[in-house]
Amino acid sequence: MILIIVPIVIILLPLLVTIYIQNKLDYWKRRDIPYVKPLPLVGNLKDLFSSKISFGELFQRLYEDEHVKSSPAGGIYLLHQPALILRDADLIKSVLIKNFDKFQNRYEAADAVHDAMGSLTLPLSKYSIWRGCRKKMSEMFTTGKIKLRMYPLMLDVVKELECFLSKKLQSEKGKGAIIEVKEMFSLFTTDLTSILHYGVDVKGLKQGHSILRQQTLDLFNINLIRLFDFFMIFFLPHLTLWVRAKVFSKSYMEFMRNFTSKICKERSHHSTSLKSQGDLFDVLLKFQAEYQEDPLHYSQHKDFIASQVAIFLLAGFETSSSVLGFILYELAKQPDIQQKLRQELKEGFGEKTELSYEELQALPYLQMVLCEGLRMYPAAAFINRECTAVYGFQLNEDIFVPHGMPVYVSILGLHRDPKYWPEPDHFNPERFSSMANINPMIYQPFGTGPHACIGSRLGLLQVKLALAHTLRLYYVQTCSRTVKNIKFDPKSFMLQAKGGIYLKFFRDE
Repeated sequence: MILIIVPIVIILLPLLVTIYIQNKLDYWKRRDIPYVKPLPLVGNLKDLFSSKISFGELFQRLYEDEHVKSSPAGGIYLLHQPALILRDADLIKSVLIKNFDKFQNRYEAADAVHDAMGSLTLPLSKYSIWRGCRKKMSEMFTTGKIKLRMYPLMLDVVKELECFLSKKLQSEKGKGAIIEVKEMFSLFTTDLTSILHYGVDVKGLKQGHSILRQQTLDLFNINLIRLFDFFMIFFLPHLTLWVRAKVFSKSYMEFMRNFTSKICKERSHHSTSLKSQGDLFDVLLKFQAEYQEDPLHYSQHKDFIASQVAIFLLAGFETSSSVLGFILYELAKQPDIQQKLRQELKEGFGEKTELSYEELQALPYLQMVLCEGLRMYPAAAFINRECTAVYGFQLNEDIFVPHGMPVYVSILGLHRDPKYWPEPDHFNPERFSSMANINPMIYQPFGTGPHACIGSRLGLLQVKLALAHTLRLYYVQTCSRTVKNIKFDPKSFMLQAKGGIYLKFFRDE
């Protein structure tokens, strides 16, 4: 009997698997919804497997695909998992804002059993945890806290950036210095993140390196295991428990545990300094104290504080340093725009060496340059939501979103859509001469709605500050090492320039 059954199973199993996969890949066809043509097994993710494009570019291509570009939304496939990509402003608003209660989670998820440090982070935690964390950590980012606590500390760090540049140019004796700007600004933003959120001065700009910057470099040293983990977390989150995918590398987790433990011990023995009152550690320690009688509350987990410290370092430095590099690259290619901005800065600074919070925020052309930089190179290239409505949700008269289905918004696609932005690949700050003309669903560099980036205002401020203090003294030009066109690193989850951005810096005579 067994000799008969085994051959039948061997013959039928591939056939059944093929039928199952084909049934999945016909999901949108059966519902008469425009969709991007999938391939067996990989769906619409083929170019990710071959490392041809970055995550952000993948969703931009899906957004621009000829089969869906005339529709308000289109069907896509993450392997054999049906998903939606939204193209219409009203549908985007419906999912991200109006019907947030039906789309409470991001789709990606970490293994809550074996990777608590990853699953407890604010971006990856599910609604039951996210809601309390978000509310508590939002206390750090009020206008008053940013202006009164953070801004004076930021001025100290940006002066170190000026010194860093001065030393670079002194060694070149007036010939100009070629600098890889992403790395320079990574030192700046890592220093800022550390002093603002952890109360620790890691002196990256002073020394040219720091322990925190080294940790992030090691973390982003992507290998096959890390690529596999990221792929599972973002596209097959329901399997992370079985494959034990980790958000952070083992060495990064151990460093963050030790780093966090040391700071917590120091603060338990000494009163919090004025500079550290209201920082990330202060807020999280008070949050834990509120629930100390409930040992099962998620805030009491031994990795809870370390998880937020780990993710805030990445979120705090990576996006801002990349945006700064991209903006300087565009300004180097268009000297007339750079000169217009530098003129505004010279008039704004006058004889002063620093600007007040209000003075910096009142520079209109700086704001326009920043907005255009974030249009072309958004901090979040794509975002998603998972349908959490138990019985699904009727998105419009044609599209029903079942429980658990992911819904994507390609911010890079929206920001480079010629329908909304004439000559979308051309850097033109004048687009933002009037924000009243900008649809907030079409322009959302940090996402929008309750899940939008919690630190967006701080991120905008640190980019403005770095640009202002760099360009008031220096101007940048392209050089022999400057790439003609930016290509995004296919191994990076966020938008990063492949091979770096090299520019030549000169100081005004």
